[in-house]
Amino acid sequence: MEEIIAEVESAGTRFNAVTAVTDGRAKELARQSAERLAGGEPRRQLEGMPFAVKDVIDLAGYPTTMGSAVRSDSAVTTSALVVSRLEDAGAIPVAKTNCQEYSYGILGDESAFGRVINPIDPDLCTAGSSSGSAAMVAADAVPLALGTDTAGSVRVPAACQGVLGFKPSFGAVPVEGVFPLSPAFDTVGLFAADLGLLSVAFDVIAGTESQTEHIGGAAESGKTIDLSLLGASADRDVQDQVTDRVAAVPNLAVTSTNGPALLELVDECAPIYDFVRRYEAFEIHRELIAGGTDDYQPGVRAKILFGQNLTGEEYRENLDALARLRTRAVKVFDSADFLLTPAIDGPVIRWEDIVTDSAAKFMYYSMPFNVLGWPALTIPVAGGIESQELPESVQLVGPPGSDRALLSFAAQLCRK
Repeated sequence: MEEIIAEVESAGTRFNAVTAVTDGRAKELARQSAERLAGGEPRRQLEGMPFAVKDVIDLAGYPTTMGSAVRSDSAVTTSALVVSRLEDAGAIPVAKTNCQEYSYGILGDESAFGRVINPIDPDLCTAGSSSGSAAMVAADAVPLALGTDTAGSVRVPAACQGVLGFKPSFGAVPVEGVFPLSPAFDTVGLFAADLGLLSVAFDVIAGTESQTEHIGGAAESGKTIDLSLLGASADRDVQDQVTDRVAAVPNLAVTSTNGPALLELVDECAPIYDFVRRYEAFEIHRELIAGGTDDYQPGVRAKILFGQNLTGEEYRENLDALARLRTRAVKVFDSADFLLTPAIDGPVIRWEDIVTDSAAKFMYYSMPFNVLGWPALTIPVAGGIESQELPESVQLVGPPGSDRALLSFAAQLCRK
């Protein structure tokens, strides 16, 4: 544990990815783990596994900063339920990670602690909001990290930093003890470099018996994957990579019939997301921002104030539209079991190249699946920290509640 803490401190400093090294709690849990094993107790699912926690998620004994100077809270006394479940499975939290202030922003450009540095290339955008958690996994400082995902805030930084990023089905994972951005879409997600570990961790935080013994097993017969969005938008190199991987999966049918329907869904999701997120975010911050505090990051403050004149009646109308859309949208799975899309619209960009529409491009393919509540996993297919080339990723999407089937199927695509 001493060696792990030293690596976490080093990586946290090099990549500005850590707001607190949680060495006190880590060492105590490591001691308890050693005593359990010495006493003959069986190993738990994640015995001794270090993990990092995005700093909007409560960890007992440490403040939850939200990447902000707006509040200077004292240490919390109770951990978020997802953290408690990981600890109960033997995992050990070693760091709180830097993030976009209050999770409000997909670029990861505003935090009271400064921007996180991309381990692949410091000039590359990290994306957000869970920038620090992605960086700690990308830097191989921790094998597992928690983030939150409201419009892509796990999957997009995962894609920009070359690691796996998973957003479960809406409601599959508890959010108690997690500071909200927009409760209609907020989801706790996971970063990892290893799909098997990510799958076990998902079972743990979802609070169910592990079903991950099938991860990496044979593909089920009769599955169909829809590549229509990938074919329409992905870079040619990415398409070639994916074509090879798809062709290697046994018993898999390929279709591209849902393109128009999916593009229509993407267009329908955007205005609902924009209204509901702005309304809910302002309501959450209403009291804090009413004090006229200047401690918010400028861009985050502006985003919050976008919601100040929205009405409750319009909000309820948008929630009704959201419910209808979620009911209708699942029909795209009548002809396919999974969808494969680009992770982001275009390549990972450099900080200096960010322009007005960069944020929209980053979340073009991720935000719709928060609105619809479907599980989605970003899978690196090229580039990354070892090659020092631009990371390239795709996104695998399944119908609501298909989380384990999606992770099991993803094992076929993750094989190189």
